[in-house]
Amino acid sequence: MIRKFLRPGEFCIVTEPAILETLVGSCVSVCLYNLRNGCAAMSHFLRDRPAQGGTVDIGEFGSTSTKHIIARLTAIDDAPAHYKAMIFGGAAILKTESGRLDIGAKNVDIAMKVLADAHIRVAHKEIGGRRGRRVTFETETGTVKCRFAGDVGRKLRG
Repeated sequence: MIRKFLRPGEFCIVTEPAILETLVGSCVSVCLYNLRNGCAAMSHFLRDRPAQGGTVDIGEFGSTSTKHIIARLTAIDDAPAHYKAMIFGGAAILKTESGRLDIGAKNVDIAMKVLADAHIRVAHKEIGGRRGRRVTFETETGTVKCRFAGDVGRKLRG
């Protein structure tokens, strides 16, 4: 079975069982799973959307990476009802003199918007807070194990 760790700005689409992992703070990970055929995808994006006129790296932004993984999976099966999505991260971990930055909240908002526009149901989300999360997506079953970075215990979601 394939095992892949996603770094910031990466995404992975699989048609065979795999274990996809990442570690997010203010970044967000979208896990997308097809309930009928087991195809799946995971993204790890850093910011909500690119600046006007800037160079675009698909994986860096939620607006582009989430649309991309949806497009790749719906090219295989285009029925939105066959998919479930899970969203992780979006913590407020970056602090300035004037308070915490809302990068994480913006990242969560764009993921929710893109999924809603595609009519894909968000089955679970673990978002916000002030700590990073380790996310392990088992694509064979469509389940995600998520724990706060540094914690020993694990929770099963799916």
